[in-house]
Amino acid sequence: MRSGETAHIRDDKGNTLLTYRSFASVVGIVAALVAAIVIIAGAASALFLFAEQRSSAAIAALILSLAFSGIIATLVPRTKVTLFEGTEPRLTIAQRSRLSFPAAAYIVVTPDGTAIGTLTRSAMARLGRNRWVINAPPDQRGSAFAVEQSLGRALVRKLLGKFSRSYEVDFRIVDHGMPAGEIRRRIDTSGDYDILQLENASALDRRVAVALATLIFGAEP
Repeated sequence: MRSGETAHIRDDKGNTLLTYRSFASVVGIVAALVAAIVIIAGAASALFLFAEQRSSAAIAALILSLAFSGIIATLVPRTKVTLFEGTEPRLTIAQRSRLSFPAAAYIVVTPDGTAIGTLTRSAMARLGRNRWVINAPPDQRGSAFAVEQSLGRALVRKLLGKFSRSYEVDFRIVDHGMPAGEIRRRIDTSGDYDILQLENASALDRRVAVALATLIFGAEP
Protein backbone atom coordinates (compact mmCIF):
# COMPACT_ATOMS: atom_id res chain seq x y z
CA MET A 1 0.00 0.00 0.00
CA ARG A 2 1.10 3.55 -0.66
CA SER A 3 2.42 5.53 2.28
CA GLY A 4 -0.36 7.27 4.18
CA GLU A 5 -3.17 4.96 3.11
CA THR A 6 -5.18 3.21 5.81
CA ALA A 7 -4.26 -0.44 6.32
CA HIS A 8 -6.53 -2.87 8.19
CA ILE A 9 -5.63 -5.76 10.47
CA ARG A 10 -8.50 -8.27 10.48
CA ASP A 11 -9.34 -11.45 12.35
CA ASP A 12 -9.98 -14.78 10.64
CA LYS A 13 -13.63 -13.78 10.08
CA GLY A 14 -12.72 -10.56 8.28
CA ASN A 15 -13.63 -8.20 11.10
CA THR A 16 -11.34 -5.16 11.44
CA LEU A 17 -9.42 -5.25 14.71
CA LEU A 18 -6.81 -2.54 14.18
CA THR A 19 -5.90 0.09 11.60
CA TYR A 20 -2.76 2.09 10.85
CA ARG A 21 -1.35 4.43 8.27
CA SER A 22 0.81 2.62 5.74
CA PHE A 23 4.48 3.53 6.17
CA ALA A 24 5.91 1.75 3.13
CA SER A 25 8.42 3.96 1.36
CA VAL A 26 11.05 3.66 -1.35
CA VAL A 27 13.25 6.18 0.47
CA GLY A 28 15.04 3.51 2.49
CA ILE A 29 15.60 1.29 -0.55
CA VAL A 30 16.94 4.18 -2.64
CA ALA A 31 19.19 5.32 0.22
CA ALA A 32 20.54 1.78 0.65
CA LEU A 33 21.23 1.56 -3.10
CA VAL A 34 23.03 4.93 -3.18
CA ALA A 35 25.03 4.08 -0.05
CA ALA A 36 26.05 0.75 -1.60
CA ILE A 37 27.18 2.51 -4.79
CA VAL A 38 29.25 4.97 -2.74
CA ILE A 39 30.91 2.15 -0.79
CA ILE A 40 31.66 0.13 -3.94
CA ALA A 41 33.08 3.19 -5.68
CA GLY A 42 35.18 4.01 -2.63
CA ALA A 43 36.48 0.45 -2.39
CA ALA A 44 37.36 0.43 -6.11
CA SER A 45 39.16 3.75 -5.76
CA ALA A 46 41.05 2.49 -2.73
CA LEU A 47 42.19 -0.64 -4.57
CA PHE A 48 43.35 1.45 -7.54
CA LEU A 49 45.28 3.84 -5.29
CA PHE A 50 46.86 0.94 -3.39
CA ALA A 51 47.95 -0.50 -6.72
CA GLU A 52 49.54 2.87 -7.51
CA GLN A 53 51.29 2.68 -4.12
CA ARG A 54 49.43 5.71 -2.81
CA SER A 55 48.42 4.19 0.51
CA SER A 56 47.46 7.45 2.23
CA ALA A 57 45.12 8.47 -0.58
CA ALA A 58 43.62 4.96 -0.66
CA ILE A 59 42.86 5.03 3.06
CA ALA A 60 41.37 8.52 2.74
CA ALA A 61 39.14 7.40 -0.14
CA LEU A 62 37.90 4.42 1.87
CA ILE A 63 37.20 6.54 4.96
CA LEU A 64 35.36 9.18 2.93
CA SER A 65 33.18 6.58 1.19
CA LEU A 66 32.21 5.06 4.52
CA ALA A 67 31.51 8.49 5.98
CA PHE A 68 29.32 9.58 3.06
CA SER A 69 27.39 6.30 3.07
CA GLY A 70 26.77 6.77 6.79
CA ILE A 71 25.50 10.31 6.21
CA ILE A 72 23.15 9.04 3.50
CA ALA A 73 21.78 6.42 5.88
CA THR A 74 21.10 9.01 8.60
CA LEU A 75 18.90 11.01 6.20
CA VAL A 76 16.32 8.19 6.07
CA PRO A 77 13.43 8.97 8.48
CA ARG A 78 12.96 6.52 11.33
CA THR A 79 9.93 4.26 11.13
CA LYS A 80 7.15 5.00 13.58
CA VAL A 81 3.64 3.63 13.27
CA THR A 82 0.69 3.53 15.66
CA LEU A 83 -2.00 0.86 15.54
CA PHE A 84 -5.52 2.06 16.40
CA GLU A 85 -8.63 0.29 17.61
CA GLY A 86 -11.24 2.63 16.23
CA THR A 87 -9.90 6.02 17.28
CA GLU A 88 -7.98 4.75 20.31
CA PRO A 89 -4.23 4.06 20.01
CA ARG A 90 -3.38 0.52 21.10
CA LEU A 91 0.22 -0.07 20.06
CA THR A 92 3.16 1.93 18.74
CA ILE A 93 6.15 0.54 16.87
CA ALA A 94 9.11 2.91 16.83
CA GLN A 95 12.55 2.50 15.32
CA ARG A 96 15.22 2.98 17.97
CA SER A 97 18.35 2.86 15.84
CA ARG A 98 19.16 5.66 13.42
CA LEU A 99 21.14 3.30 11.18
CA SER A 100 20.21 -0.18 10.00
CA PHE A 101 23.86 -1.25 10.40
CA PRO A 102 24.89 -3.38 12.16
CA ALA A 103 21.23 -3.93 13.07
CA ALA A 104 17.85 -2.20 12.86
CA ALA A 105 16.07 -2.15 16.23
CA TYR A 106 12.42 -1.39 16.98
CA ILE A 107 10.57 -1.03 20.26
CA VAL A 108 6.91 -1.96 20.82
CA VAL A 109 5.09 0.16 23.41
CA THR A 110 1.57 0.45 24.77
CA PRO A 111 -0.34 3.77 24.98
CA ASP A 112 0.91 4.34 28.55
CA GLY A 113 4.53 4.11 27.35
CA THR A 114 5.24 0.58 28.65
CA ALA A 115 7.70 -1.33 26.47
CA ILE A 116 6.44 -4.86 25.88
CA GLY A 117 9.09 -6.02 23.44
CA THR A 118 11.86 -5.18 21.02
CA LEU A 119 12.45 -6.44 17.49
CA THR A 120 15.89 -6.54 15.89
CA ARG A 121 17.12 -7.49 12.45
CA SER A 122 20.78 -7.68 11.50
CA ALA A 123 21.82 -5.89 8.33
CA MET A 124 23.72 -9.05 7.34
CA ALA A 125 20.41 -10.92 7.18
CA ARG A 126 19.71 -9.16 3.90
CA LEU A 127 22.40 -11.31 2.29
CA GLY A 128 20.50 -14.51 3.04
CA ARG A 129 17.38 -15.37 4.99
CA ASN A 130 15.83 -12.43 6.81
CA ARG A 131 15.80 -13.14 10.54
CA TRP A 132 14.22 -11.13 13.34
CA VAL A 133 15.19 -11.48 16.99
CA ILE A 134 12.23 -11.04 19.34
CA ASN A 135 12.77 -9.89 22.91
CA ALA A 136 9.40 -10.11 24.65
CA PRO A 137 9.45 -8.80 27.28
CA PRO A 138 12.51 -6.62 26.52
CA ASP A 139 14.63 -8.15 29.30
CA GLN A 140 14.31 -11.64 27.78
CA ARG A 141 16.93 -11.17 25.09
CA GLY A 142 16.69 -13.65 22.24
CA SER A 143 13.74 -15.48 23.74
CA ALA A 144 12.17 -15.86 20.30
CA PHE A 145 12.96 -15.33 16.64
CA ALA A 146 11.32 -15.35 13.22
CA VAL A 147 13.16 -16.53 10.12
CA GLU A 148 12.37 -17.09 6.46
CA GLN A 149 11.73 -20.76 5.79
CA SER A 150 14.16 -21.34 2.93
CA LEU A 151 17.47 -19.81 1.89
CA GLY A 152 16.91 -20.56 -1.78
CA ARG A 153 13.43 -19.02 -1.78
CA ALA A 154 14.73 -16.02 0.18
CA LEU A 155 17.33 -15.28 -2.48
CA VAL A 156 14.75 -15.58 -5.26
CA ARG A 157 12.32 -13.36 -3.32
CA LYS A 158 14.88 -10.56 -3.13
CA LEU A 159 14.92 -10.44 -6.94
CA LEU A 160 11.36 -11.33 -7.91
CA GLY A 161 9.19 -11.12 -4.80
CA LYS A 162 7.87 -7.63 -5.50
CA PHE A 163 6.78 -8.64 -9.00
CA SER A 164 4.78 -11.73 -8.05
CA ARG A 165 3.34 -13.05 -4.79
CA SER A 166 4.30 -16.57 -5.82
CA TYR A 167 7.94 -15.72 -5.06
CA GLU A 168 7.30 -14.48 -1.52
CA VAL A 169 8.63 -16.51 1.42
CA ASP A 170 6.84 -17.33 4.66
CA PHE A 171 8.36 -16.91 8.11
CA ARG A 172 8.34 -19.42 10.93
CA ILE A 173 8.26 -18.14 14.50
CA VAL A 174 10.09 -19.97 17.31
CA ASP A 175 9.63 -19.05 20.97
CA HIS A 176 11.91 -20.56 23.65
CA GLY A 177 12.90 -23.30 21.21
CA MET A 178 9.33 -24.29 20.38
CA PRO A 179 7.28 -23.57 17.22
CA ALA A 180 5.08 -20.55 17.97
CA GLY A 181 3.46 -19.82 14.61
CA GLU A 182 4.10 -18.48 11.16
CA ILE A 183 3.81 -15.33 9.09
CA ARG A 184 2.49 -16.18 5.64
CA ARG A 185 3.26 -13.84 2.77
CA ARG A 186 2.66 -16.24 -0.12
CA ILE A 187 -0.81 -16.72 -1.57
CA ASP A 188 -2.39 -19.90 -0.20
CA THR A 189 -4.87 -22.21 -1.93
CA SER A 190 -7.81 -19.99 -0.91
CA GLY A 191 -6.17 -16.88 -2.38
CA ASP A 192 -5.31 -15.31 0.99
CA TYR A 193 -1.94 -13.83 1.93
CA ASP A 194 -0.28 -11.63 4.58
CA ILE A 195 -1.51 -13.79 7.45
CA LEU A 196 -0.22 -14.10 11.02
CA GLN A 197 -1.05 -17.45 12.57
CA LEU A 198 0.02 -18.31 16.12
CA GLU A 199 -0.08 -21.60 17.99
CA ASN A 200 -2.70 -21.66 20.74
CA ALA A 201 -0.15 -23.04 23.19
CA SER A 202 2.43 -20.33 22.45
CA ALA A 203 3.16 -17.89 25.28
CA LEU A 204 4.52 -15.26 22.89
CA ASP A 205 2.87 -11.89 23.48
CA ARG A 206 0.29 -11.54 20.70
CA ARG A 207 0.80 -7.78 20.55
CA VAL A 208 4.51 -8.19 19.81
CA ALA A 209 3.72 -10.80 17.16
CA VAL A 210 1.28 -8.37 15.51
CA ALA A 211 3.95 -5.65 15.59
CA LEU A 212 6.46 -7.98 13.92
CA ALA A 213 3.98 -8.97 11.21
CA THR A 214 3.19 -5.27 10.62
CA LEU A 215 6.87 -4.54 10.02
CA ILE A 216 7.35 -7.53 7.74
CA PHE A 217 4.22 -6.84 5.67
CA GLY A 218 4.62 -3.08 5.62
CA ALA A 219 8.31 -2.30 5.31
CA GLU A 220 10.56 -5.29 4.73
CA PRO A 221 12.06 -5.43 1.23
